[in-house]
Amino acid sequence: MYRTLELVLAGGLAVVFGLSALSRRFPDAAWLQLFRRAMPRLTEQQRAKVRRRVNIQAGVEMILMGLVLPLLYVAATVMFFHAFTATGTALVLVCSMVLIAAGATAVWRSRR
Repeated sequence: MYRTLELVLAGGLAVVFGLSALSRRFPDAAWLQLFRRAMPRLTEQQRAKVRRRVNIQAGVEMILMGLVLPLLYVAATVMFFHAFTATGTALVLVCSMVLIAAGATAVWRSRR
């Protein structure tokens, strides 16, 4: 009973999303425009603000990846009973520093 209801609702939702996509593809079909969702147009200042915020977020994510990468290396090495190698450790540390530097650069450039 519930499975059928879920399938019917999911199918209806898929049809609505499909009609929404078709309404953008065929703007001359008046009946399809009922399914068109009006997207708000951002001003250039708002776009610049959003772009700056996204760049800061990407930079912070890269810094966090650089901090987590050595922890993942240690966890994977211990979990799979392998020995630490100088090459692997050096590679992880270099990649970690590159990620932290790239993230810091992205944050610094978007702050200015």
